[in-house]
Amino acid sequence: METQLSNGPTCNNTANGPTTINNNCSSPVDSGNTEDSKTNLIVNYLPQNMTQEELKSLFGSIGEIESCKLVRDKITGQSLGYGFVNYIDPKDAEKAINTLNGLRLQTKTIKVSYARPSSASIRDANLYVSGLPKTMTQKELEQLFSQYGRIITSRILVDQVTGISRGVGFIRFDKRIEAEEAIKGLNGQ
Repeated sequence: METQLSNGPTCNNTANGPTTINNNCSSPVDSGNTEDSKTNLIVNYLPQNMTQEELKSLFGSIGEIESCKLVRDKITGQSLGYGFVNYIDPKDAEKAINTLNGLRLQTKTIKVSYARPSSASIRDANLYVSGLPKTMTQKELEQLFSQYGRIITSRILVDQVTGISRGVGFIRFDKRIEAEEAIKGLNGQ
């Protein structure tokens, strides 16, 4: 397989063609809070078919929400499996972590934690990878990319009916520089 990586706005979605990586995927919402915000949460490992309204309803049962965002790929509109919930009261955010972290939703166990502030060093740390072999597992995807930095989340999209990989994945690194190194390192492989 020839690997071709880019950070441009287009993606190659053919499962048998070259692998394309794009770091123009949706990134965390900048809530305007300070760096030490104790109201803004990130929710990882959400079921792919969960809606923003369902996310808001689930977390709204804990306390009053200022904002809620289910992160979607800018190109496909597909959920990236994570979102952000910003509470008005820091006590509600803490209660949400204590209550909902580890909750089983469908086949997923969600992870709820405080969100890191949006900054230049982490912006564009999300990579969209297409053209993956349909046999590639999430673990293999992480092994391929982990040499370039700390992976926060990863996923391979699968057809909901057949359960077979769609040849598309996402990697979110800890820092933008790690995503850039992955693009440089895997280009042309």
